[in-house]
Amino acid sequence: MIDYSIIIVNYKTPQLVIDCLETVFRSTRLSEVEVVVVDNFSRDNSEQLITNRFPQVRWIQMNYNSGFARANNAGILAAKGEIILLLNSDTLNENNAIIKCFERFAASDYCACGIQLLNSDRTPQISGSYF
Repeated sequence: MIDYSIIIVNYKTPQLVIDCLETVFRSTRLSEVEVVVVDNFSRDNSEQLITNRFPQVRWIQMNYNSGFARANNAGILAAKGEIILLLNSDTLNENNAIIKCFERFAASDYCACGIQLLNSDRTPQISGSYF
């Protein structure tokens, strides 16, 4: 059984996705996670670069640039995990944050959660509102 699915939207950013996936797979139990990359019609070599490096990734190719939300929705529809994580392609999974968030969320009664984003200088990044 897949505990959670990670959805990453790509649009001409294969190196960002590769950097992200390196940190995800370094600290994730592969038997419990599914990674779905949805390509928003990049029309470049993103698929080859990403899937050659990470053959376990499920690739969904949009046939037009559908926008971030619609591409995430396509990934969600294809996902098999009990819990779904929408992850930006420029995210780095530091200190096993994804597993920690997943475990805390799975033990809660909540239906959604968010995390504190950090800028490259380690200052908090607003991700909607401070609360």
